[in-house]
Amino acid sequence: MAPVPANYEEALITIANTRFVYNTMEELESALDNHSIHNNGIRRSFPSPQKLRAAFRDLKEEVLLQTDGYINLERELRHYRKAWTFFRQNLYRRTTPEQVALEIMAYCYPPYIREGLGAKRAAIYDQIVEQDVSVPFLLLLLLKALPGYDSKEGDATDMPMHYNRTLAVLEAFIADTPSLCLAPIFAQIKDEPHKTRLNLLMHVANFLDTYKAYTDQACMYDLSSGLKASQVQLDIDGLWNECGGKPLSTSFWQIENALRPGSYFLTHWHKDAAGRLTGTRYTLFAMEGPDGRLVFYLLHPEAIRQRMKGQPYRDADHVWYTTEMPGDRPDELPLKRQMYSAVWPQEIKLARCTEAKTLAVYEHWLGGSLEVVKLYEHLEYTFVPSICAITQTHIYIPSENDGEYYKVPRSAHDGFDRIHIDDNVGTMQMNGKTYLVFDELLLYLPTTRKTLQEYGIERVRSID
Repeated sequence: MAPVPANYEEALITIANTRFVYNTMEELESALDNHSIHNNGIRRSFPSPQKLRAAFRDLKEEVLLQTDGYINLERELRHYRKAWTFFRQNLYRRTTPEQVALEIMAYCYPPYIREGLGAKRAAIYDQIVEQDVSVPFLLLLLLKALPGYDSKEGDATDMPMHYNRTLAVLEAFIADTPSLCLAPIFAQIKDEPHKTRLNLLMHVANFLDTYKAYTDQACMYDLSSGLKASQVQLDIDGLWNECGGKPLSTSFWQIENALRPGSYFLTHWHKDAAGRLTGTRYTLFAMEGPDGRLVFYLLHPEAIRQRMKGQPYRDADHVWYTTEMPGDRPDELPLKRQMYSAVWPQEIKLARCTEAKTLAVYEHWLGGSLEVVKLYEHLEYTFVPSICAITQTHIYIPSENDGEYYKVPRSAHDGFDRIHIDDNVGTMQMNGKTYLVFDELLLYLPTTRKTLQEYGIERVRSID
C-alpha cells in the first residue's frame, strides 16, 4: 500500500477535531458524504491516498466558494499550525487576553505603538512581526474563539458569543480611529448567518487588511482607488418619497448628480406646519458591494468637517444602506441599514416620483412658494477635480484665480508621488473658503498662507 500523504491526513484531522470549517461533526460528515468519521476517524474513513486527497480538495473548493475566494484552506492551515505553536510557547497563559490582543494589533498595525510595553513583551511582539505569525489566528486563539491546532474539544458551541467578544475587541481597537471603510465589515460580522470559526477568521483578516489600508498612508491611495472603481453610476436624479411616489407626505427626497460618477447629493426636504420647507443635503456614494448588492454610503453635512479635522465620525455623521442591485434607472430603492444606529432609520423605502400631481406639489414648494431653510448650508460644498499637469516633481492645480495654479510638490505628503491625472484632486469651495482636496488620500488643505507654506505649495502663473 502506498504511503499516505501526511499533509492531507493531518489537514483533515485538524479540520475535523477543531471544527474549523463546520461547527459540528455531523455537518462535516454531510459535506464529505461520509458518516463514519465520528466513529472511525479520518484514516479509516478515507483509507487510501486518493480518497484523502479527494476529500481535502473537496473541502478546499468548498471553502473558496464560502469565502468568495478569500480563504485558501491549505494556506490557512499552515498559518494555523504556525500561530498555535507560537501561541503555546509565548501567549498561552495570559490573564488579560483582550488587552494582549489590543496590544498585538497596535504593535503590528498602524500607528505601530511599540513604546511602554516592557522588554519581555516587546520581544514577543517583535517575533510576531519577524516570523510573520498570523495576527488573525493569534487574536482568535487569545479570545478562545478558536481552539488549539491539535484540539479535540468537540463541536463548536456558543459561536454568537465568540463573534460578539471578537467584535467588541475590534471596536475597542478603532475607538479613536475614523471607520469610513470598516463599518460594512462590522455589519458583516454582526449579521453573519453562518457563524463558524472559518468565517470569523475571514472577517477578522478582512478587518485588519482594510484597517491597515485605511490608516497607512502608503496604502490609502490603493484603498481609495479601489472604492472609486466599485462606484456605480445610476440614473436616480430627481424627486423621490417614501409613500410610493404619491403626494401623501410633506417629506420628500431630492437626488442630484455630483461631478464624479457614482456620487450624488441627496437632500431631505420637510414642510412644517408653519409653512417652512427645511432641507438637509447629504453626500451619497453608490457602490457595488463584495456580494454584488448595491451599497449606499450617506455622509451628513457635518461629516465633512470631521473629515477635514481628521477626527473620527460619530454615529450621526454617516451610515451604510444596502439593497439588491437595480437596473440603470430604478423606480424603487428599498434601502436597509447595514448596522445598528441610534440616529438613522433602519429602512428607507424610496420611490421615484413620476406622477404629474406629485411633481407639481414638490416643485411648487421648491420654486419659492414657501420659505426655504437649508440646514448646514455653511457646510455645503462644491468640489471640482481639476489637475492641470503632473511633472516629475510637482502637481499643478488651477486655483480660484484665473490663470493661476497651485504648484504642489510631489514630495510634500505621503502618497502625492502616486497621484495621476484622473484622480479626484482639485479645489473645493465651502462657506466662502477654498480648499485643496486629495480625495484618494482623504486630505483637505485650506489654502491659507500658513498651510501652503507648511506644504511648500506655491501660487504660480506658469507650468514649469
